[in-house]
Amino acid sequence: MSSLDFDADLEYEETAAGILVPVRLIHGDRSVELTARLDTGAADCLFDRFYAEILGLPESGVERHYRTVTGSFPAFGHEITIETLGLQWAALVFFHSMGNPAHAFLGRRGWLDRVRLGIVHDQRRLFLGH
Repeated sequence: MSSLDFDADLEYEETAAGILVPVRLIHGDRSVELTARLDTGAADCLFDRFYAEILGLPESGVERHYRTVTGSFPAFGHEITIETLGLQWAALVFFHSMGNPAHAFLGRRGWLDRVRLGIVHDQRRLFLGH
């Protein structure tokens, strides 16, 4: 039998939006706390422009275009620090102008590629490690 070590865990509530994870975005001396959807299908971490404004980030940067079943949209990337359950790392994340702060996603690049993740869904437990 194999075992994994984790640094933090979260008892989550399943919602219609999926698994929501508390996150703090940090840039310089500014930070903002929010909850974001864990989305293993999302290529990048995506957040509403609302959060970029709080962090003092311009509406420019590394531009990428994303496609969804409802259409496509541009987003601008910035290097920030992400904190989740006490774990921190630098990542390039993207900010969109869709006008809905609830559209926050933790994707494969910038989040999932930085952590060791364990989910025991029938117990609603999420485990994270570096």
